[in-house]
Parts: sequence; structure tokens; C-alpha cells
Amino acid sequence: MSKKYDLIVVGGGPGGLTAAKTAAEDGLKVLLIERKKDISEVNRSCGQTFFLAGKYKGATESGIYCYRDPVKVEIGPVTNRFIYPQGFAIEYKGPLLPYYNNFHYSPSGYRIGKYEMGNEEPYGFCYHKDTFLAGLLSAAEKAGAEVWPQTIGLRAENTKQGVKVTVRGNSGETTLEARNAIAADGNNSRIVDSLGVNKERPPLAPPMKIVGYMMEGVEGHPRNCWITFCIPSVNRQTDIGMYMLAGDRMMVLAGPLSGNLEPKTVIEKFMKHPTYAPWFRNARLYKETACTTQIRAPVKEPVAGNVVIIGDAGAAYETLIQGAVGCGYLAVKAIEKELNGQAGYAEYIKWWQNAFEFNDPTFMKTTARYMFMNSLCTDEEVDYLYTLFQGRVGVSQIIIARNLELVKEGRPDLYQKLKAKGIDRLGLNLTDVWKES
Repeated sequence: MSKKYDLIVVGGGPGGLTAAKTAAEDGLKVLLIERKKDISEVNRSCGQTFFLAGKYKGATESGIYCYRDPVKVEIGPVTNRFIYPQGFAIEYKGPLLPYYNNFHYSPSGYRIGKYEMGNEEPYGFCYHKDTFLAGLLSAAEKAGAEVWPQTIGLRAENTKQGVKVTVRGNSGETTLEARNAIAADGNNSRIVDSLGVNKERPPLAPPMKIVGYMMEGVEGHPRNCWITFCIPSVNRQTDIGMYMLAGDRMMVLAGPLSGNLEPKTVIEKFMKHPTYAPWFRNARLYKETACTTQIRAPVKEPVAGNVVIIGDAGAAYETLIQGAVGCGYLAVKAIEKELNGQAGYAEYIKWWQNAFEFNDPTFMKTTARYMFMNSLCTDEEVDYLYTLFQGRVGVSQIIIARNLELVKEGRPDLYQKLKAKGIDRLGLNLTDVWKES
């Protein structure tokens, strides 16, 4: 007979590690499985930013900053703490670099977003994800969690006694038993799919392949900011992103929605663009990352029998680091209540539905509006729109959509084009954006 656990956690990202740590500290017999050999190593394209919900103006409408709980950061001489309103904190011994603004640049360098470094609180922090994961892993193992690296979760099956989880490691496939399981295996979760949950979650766009270039020696860019570039001639589908990493390094990120466009080609073309080429004159690529993301409807109720779904495994596309950690902790607390005869799952479901913006009915239309200028406008039109709204604080696409009447006098043709697509009334959807591009 196979060894039986109280909890099997499938996936060793921030959410899965938080769940394993929390459950082991509470005295449960826990097994964590993760497909990577080095669980703390980060090879997928990742923002490595810990956002403080609500701090950035326009954050709740951007289609990106989608976690609502007001997380705080306590900075210490050695150890920092991310503090959650549910009464728990995660320790982190690594660098923190503050973000004060989010700049949006046009092809010719016109900018929306006001830089006020030192005059307001940061809306988030760049952190070192490898260090963060290593700390969670160490704490989980110290608390008694069993950890199996290089092991893939293939499927889960609910039983009368709990759940069976089939995994594949170096020695082949095996089936494990537990009272409960947590699906924390990311956006393309095998566990969620095996439970049949994805039948009610149709894909909303083609899979997005994302590539990130970790760069050294980038010059001339604003500091302590997340930067996005809307350049339709470079990428007709989404903005290009650039943001801080530890060690005065920068990440350049691109993720077209279509397989016809290679993200690496987009990045290389962007770095040669006349406006921004001087930033990369002395830059050096030191690491390339990649991942594939599927945008789909979120899980409405992230509990399937004895399996609790957390983080990106149940999201529209992601919960961000702070959301994943919140999921991991609260999922374990929900399981523990259920084991004690209380309604823990109902509490977790209610929290999930309220904590993430992607559960709002208009979220996907808001996300589509976030991409509209790339697919509908030319470079010259984007430049014109940005000149109208230079210096405003917020998300460029949202500002333009809400003030579309200001475009009417100077560019009636552009006004009519955007008006006809429903930019000002959330008339777009992701399928429209993809077809336009």
C-alpha cells in the first residue's frame, strides 16, 4: 500500500510552497511535488514584482493588477516581511527595489505617467524570486514537509477516502493517496484538466508565448518604474514590457498572441527601434526566459471534491505573486476547517471570487481594451493620442478610452475608428483584438 498523506501539493511555485509550509507548520503530513530539479530556480518569464494592491492609480482597471487584498511590506535590516490582512506574513531575505510609477511610451517617445519618486509611497517592489522561493522551500522542509523534485503531477481522482494523485518521476509513474490535494501547477495545470474543470473554461484567445531578455547595461531609461511600449509596427498584438531586476538589471518582455510572430523577433526589433536603440547601445543579454500562457475563463468555484485549486491553475491567466501566496495560505486553512467539520471550502470560494478582479464580468473586455491601440492604430496615431494625454497618471489605454471625446476635434477620423470599435464602452473582446491584429 502506498504511503498516505494528509495533503499532497502539486506545484512548487509561490502558492504551492506557501501551502506546503503552512500545512507542515500546522502539523499535517505533507508531500510537495515539483517538476523542476532546482525548485527555487526561475526560468520562466516572470515580472518578479510584488504589487501592493490599490497603490497605483488605474491599477484596478489595467487588466494586470488584479489582486485586491491590501498587502503591506515591512522592511527590516536583514529580513523583510510581506504582511497579509488575514493575519499572516511571509519572510523574505533579499533585495527590494521600489516602484513609484508605470510609464507608457509611444513609438516616438511620448509618455503617459508622472514620475514622482520620493513624493509618494511605492505601489510595489521588485524582489528576487529565486531568493523568495528558496526561503519558502527551506521553511517548508524545516517544518517537516516531504519534497519530491523532478516529479510531474499527471492527474487527480477523488475517492470516498480522499484523493489519488498520479505522478511521474525518474523511476516512472506511481499513484499516491491523501486526504486532500492542492492543484498549484500553474496556468496549464494537468491536475485541473484531469478533474474536468476546464470543460467550463473555454480558451478566450490563442496561447501566448512569452519571452523575456534579462539585460545588463541598459541606459537612459527612467528608474524605479514599470515601462510599457505601444509600438504597433513592432508588435500588433500587445505592448512590450520593461522592468527592473535585482542587481541593476532589466527585463525586456514580449508575448504575441499569434504563433505567426516570434517573441524574440519582437524584442530584437524593439531594441533596434530608432527611438529606443540608444538605451541598448551597451546592453548585454545574460539570460533568456520563456513561458506559454493560455487565457481562459477563470474557475468559478476553485474546489473540486477533495482538491483545492490555487493560483494560476484557476486564474484567467495569473494571480500574481501576492495572489498566489494568499491562495496557498487560505487553501490550507480551508482544508483544515473541513477536516474539523467546518465549512472551510465555502469560505475559500467566497474569498477567491472577491479577491481577484478576473472574476468580474467585465474583466476580459477590460483586458481587450488594454490591447486596443496595438491592433487598431498606426504608430503615428499612437503618437498623436499620447501627445494629448502626456503627464497624466494612469493606464494609457484607459485614459484614452475614458476621454475619447477629446480626440474628436483634432482627429475625427481616428475618433470614429475607435468609437466604432466600442473603446469607450467596453465593446471589445479578446477575440476581436486577435482578429484585428
